[in-house]
Amino acid sequence: MKALLWIGALTLTWTASAEGLRDPTRPPLAERHAAAAPRESAPTLSAVLNFNGERSAIFNGHLVHSGSTIGGYTILAVLEDGVRYRHEGQSQELHMPQTSSIKKPAVDVLRASSGVP
Repeated sequence: MKALLWIGALTLTWTASAEGLRDPTRPPLAERHAAAAPRESAPTLSAVLNFNGERSAIFNGHLVHSGSTIGGYTILAVLEDGVRYRHEGQSQELHMPQTSSIKKPAVDVLRASSGVP
């Protein structure tokens, strides 16, 4: 019985001393990145939608309407081609790219060239 208690005490001592050891297989950069403060990326606008006169947008990957709040961003208004939002006390606008830079689907191009409506 004393032997079991002695083995248990040694196991606890060994486990407690192992907590301070560094994992040799862990990449050294992972520790540096974990300690650095996370940098917030710029917001993204993927689409502006208009359904029955009600506008909504895809902002940072979320469907939003006027008044929505997503991760520190408050959507003040959904515009015809963008959104007006408030972040950290500052009001800003984010717009979709100009329509001239948006490519038409290949089906529309084929229909136009073949004369089929």
